[in-house]
Parts: sequence; C-alpha cells; structure tokens
Amino acid sequence: MANAPEIIAEIDNYLDKYALKKSTLTPKDLIDYIEEKWYQANDEKYEIHQASIFIGRMINEYIKLNDYNNMKRWLDMMNLHPLSQKHPDYINNYYNGECCLECGNEEKALEYFHLCHKENPEYIFTRAPFCFEFFNKHLENPKELPDTEQDDNDYIDYNTIILKDWQLFFNEKEETIEYVILDDDSDEIEEHSVEHNNGIQYLQNNQTVILESILSDLLNKYPNLQEIYDYPQDEKEDFMPDISEIKDFADLLSPSTIYITSVFKDNNPYIGYMFSCSWDQEHGLGIMTYKNQVIEIGGADTAFSTWSAEEDLNKN
Repeated sequence: MANAPEIIAEIDNYLDKYALKKSTLTPKDLIDYIEEKWYQANDEKYEIHQASIFIGRMINEYIKLNDYNNMKRWLDMMNLHPLSQKHPDYINNYYNGECCLECGNEEKALEYFHLCHKENPEYIFTRAPFCFEFFNKHLENPKELPDTEQDDNDYIDYNTIILKDWQLFFNEKEETIEYVILDDDSDEIEEHSVEHNNGIQYLQNNQTVILESILSDLLNKYPNLQEIYDYPQDEKEDFMPDISEIKDFADLLSPSTIYITSVFKDNNPYIGYMFSCSWDQEHGLGIMTYKNQVIEIGGADTAFSTWSAEEDLNKN
C-alpha cells in the first residue's frame, strides 16, 4: 500500500485538472482514477480530512449514475472516517438515508430515516423536503407539514447583467453574470443609486472595450504571476501555460461576479470583476476598475475590497 498523504495529494491535483475549462476528462475518467488511487492508499487515508471530501464526491458521482451498490460502498467508507464519528448517530443516519433515497433505494432510506427519527424525532423535519415528505408518508401517525412551496418573501432575486460579448469570448453557457451593489462599507445592498445605474449602463455599452482592457493588463502581468505561482513544468501547461494573446485567456478564466462599488468619480462607480481561474481555483482572480481603466489586479477579494478604488480616487 502506498503512502496515503501522497495519494490524497495526487487525487486533489487530478480533481483540479478535471475542473479546468479545457479539460476533456469525463465523469468515468474521474471515477476510475479515484477508485484506483483510493485502493493504492493505506488506511492512513481515513485520518486525512481531505479524504472525506473525496468520499463525498464519489458518493455523489454514483448517485448521479443511480448506482446504489457502489454508492453504498463509498457511504460505508464515509462511516470509517473520524469526521463521521464526530456526528451524532441521528445525523449520520439521516445522511445515509438521504443518499439512499437519491439513489432510488426507498426501503433502505426508510430504514435509516426511522433510526434518525427514533433518536431525534424533529431533526429529519428540518432537512430536505423530499426526504421528510417521503418519510412522513410512511409514519403510522403522519405529521401535519407546513406548506413547503417557497414563500415569495424567501425568494432571492439575484441581480444579473447581460454581457453577450463576454459570453461569446469565454464560451459560457449563460449570457448573464450576477452583479452585486456594495455600500460604503463594502456590504451588499439592494438599492441602486443613479451612480450605480450609470456604471451598469457604461458596462453594457462598453463591454468589449472593458474586457480588452482587463485582459491586456492581465497579459502584461501574467509572466510575473507565473513566477509567483511557479508551477512545475509537467503541470504548467494544464494550469498556467505560456500565452501570447488575450484570446488565450478564454480557456483559463470564467467571469463569476461583478461588484458595483459606492466609490464614485464623476458620477460613475469603480467596478470590481471576479473570475475563476485555472492557476488558483481556491482564491480566484479579482480586478478593480474605473470605467475601462484597470486599477488593481489580485486575488478574488480585489474585486470587492474597495481600498484600491479609494486610493485611486484620492490621488486624483
């Protein structure tokens, strides 16, 4: 059996490659790889926190395939991990039941739900509606359930902006991107001021110019970022390859959220852009701008931390 920490690190790296936009790996490739590597690792793997995440991933992959036997095999492995042993039995039994129900085994799901309910009669009714509604139908004395239809007041209406040129460049499925309005303290607010609307309108009318400006500045800084991340040669091509044109960023970036700040200049806001990026999937990429001028490039927090915008405003 191989050294577990090394194997877990290899699986983690493979998952990063699997998540890349340009990846051609299939769910079957993912399952086969983790199955093989998991078998190679010694039992120390059950002491590693990251391993519990991989177990959960495999459970979900087999649920998608409606493969109960393999799902249950990984579910049993989850119960060997110390993380599961820290939870009360009713939580573990609920989770097992939910997974079984999602995988189509109602009989086994009901068995776990009864165990959960016996120890904590209320817990299951605080969880997923499809689970407690299924379980309630099988009780000798069914509980009167509240209406589970979503209340209009609970509906979260995300602000979105249509940036067709961005969608085409990044080859995204959605043409809309979520945007967030930030107040003076960088907290999210609903109300749009005139200045905020000016920024949104400017972005819609100048989306191509803004994108070219962002990517041009990023292209200039990219060699320095390569030095900072210092990927080994055998991984560099996957995560941070050498590029010479801004079009090469299309496979490395995806826009995620736009932040319209309350730092204003000439009645227009500074705007931050957050991207997921291949070279830092954990922290992402953030860029602060004013109109089509790039102010700061950094981690994802650069998109919503307004210090760079305030600094730029004060020096002008």
